Amino acid sequence: MKHSSSSSIKKRLRLPLYAAGGAAVGFIGASGISKVPSDLNWTLSVYYDYDLLFGVLAASLVVMVLWNIFSLSRTPSFPPMEEDTYGESDSLISPAERSLGKAMILSGFSVIVAFTWAALALSLYASHSDMTNFPELFNLVNLIAACISIIIVVVLQTLTVKRYNRYFPDRALDLNSRNMKKDHFEKLDEGEKWVVYRAAYRSFQMMNVLLGVGMVSMMLYSVLFTFAPFPIVLLAVIWIANIGIYYRETYRVSNQ
Repeated sequence: MKHSSSSSIKKRLRLPLYAAGGAAVGFIGASGISKVPSDLNWTLSVYYDYDLLFGVLAASLVVMVLWNIFSLSRTPSFPPMEEDTYGESDSLISPAERSLGKAMILSGFSVIVAFTWAALALSLYASHSDMTNFPELFNLVNLIAACISIIIVVVLQTLTVKRYNRYFPDRALDLNSRNMKKDHFEKLDEGEKWVVYRAAYRSFQMMNVLLGVGMVSMMLYSVLFTFAPFPIVLLAVIWIANIGIYYRETYRVSNQ
């Protein structure tokens, strides 16, 4: 029992050690590289600063919104009769359920992209408004478009959740509940909960990898371009919180 416990601890500590080793190797390698010219253009612009970045965000959002609407159009307002649910397919998930699942995923992604667009637009407008030759009209229109996109995706997500609640009344999502996701999880059966547990653990593992890669990337950015401590500190705090929450929940469940 002790052997398995120590082995489990070693496995959990392996990823942070790998990340630390990667950071050390990256630092040693980057220390011998000359600085990239400071005038390297990072504004992703065609006519205005960052207009290409905002164009990509806007185009991505339009695609996801249209795809979300298309997925909803293929989902009936109410679930069909039990004998008509799957038709001749051997799949445990009906085509309508697949479309509704895609709509739920797309609505979540759309909200993230819209708020990212608005946050970047507001930050750019506030930080450059006092500069000379500031393209105020472009940035103002960009900010207004971002705010409108938030309204659109929130309304679309509300419609998607309502369609989900009508299709699955036994596991309806309460938009007014502070613990909406927790309450929804309690309504799942054991098999569905196992799928959620597995997906959550996989997400936890990938998040650790991505945070490690982000730390190394920000370190290389500081070495090659300019010192940027805030992203590194922020990633470190998120990384510690991510692992700390996992350990806290593990010990809490094991002590029940």
